[in-house]
Amino acid sequence: MTCRILLDASAEETLTVGEELAWQLGAQLHEIATPEPAPGRRAALRRGVSTLLTRKRGPDLFVPDQPWHKSDLMVLGTPALGSHIAPALRHWLETQPRLPARVAFLCTSEEERFPDEVFSEMERLTGRDPVAQLHLSETEIETENWGEKIHHFLDRCVLRHRHSA
Repeated sequence: MTCRILLDASAEETLTVGEELAWQLGAQLHEIATPEPAPGRRAALRRGVSTLLTRKRGPDLFVPDQPWHKSDLMVLGTPALGSHIAPALRHWLETQPRLPARVAFLCTSEEERFPDEVFSEMERLTGRDPVAQLHLSETEIETENWGEKIHHFLDRCVLRHRHSA
């Protein structure tokens, strides 16, 4: 099974969980990156002007050039920002990249509450019904109290694949 993981790793917790999933699935882990802001007033002024000019097309993103659609499974991961996915992942998904038929979603957040809105937004933007969804709170990640949730997530990814193969 070919699996790729693409994360908006702007939160360290999302990257931590993504690395564990990549190891467990034998998957390739990729990150969406945005350019680091330059320090200083002049750079801040340029960023402000650039933001106004690029608001409609979104921020500059660095997404690895991969044949995403050729994967058997793609896991998309994001930190929850309120009830939304991270802007970089949202902007990339809005470009309507070619995705595989099977996707799974990962979300990390400060809250223990399951982020229905985040997963709904990911479904809407991908146009896919996920084979699995995983939400982990910062507390669960910090205390490494995530084993059962990750195993359930992995089982759903692999079981669904066996039934569809």
